[in-house]
Amino acid sequence: MTKTNTVYICALCAIIALVLIVAIIVIVLLKKKNKDHVKVDNQFIENIISYLGGKENITNIGVDNARLKVSVNDLSVVNTDNLGSLCEKGVFITGNNIKMMFKYDSHTIKKEIERNI
Repeated sequence: MTKTNTVYICALCAIIALVLIVAIIVIVLLKKKNKDHVKVDNQFIENIISYLGGKENITNIGVDNARLKVSVNDLSVVNTDNLGSLCEKGVFITGNNIKMMFKYDSHTIKKEIERNI
């Protein structure tokens, strides 16, 4: 094998490796994009609002890390058992603040709740 052939083979291998790396990056970005835009149905959002004591009981809503954080007026009207059934990853209560972890993107859930209250 000549030196020229070796250079061509190395260049071809480098191009193939570069194409594979770019393809992997594109696939990862597309999967992440689809995950972030999970469409949660209206019934799911209505249940969350209802279990939090209704629209009038919600005073503030935000996202704290991956958790949905909701401040409520009256914790006694919050149905924590049913909230727990919606939140696959847990419900945490501190004072009048409720933090919930969902399998869906919390930012998407927050936007949908804000649209409905």
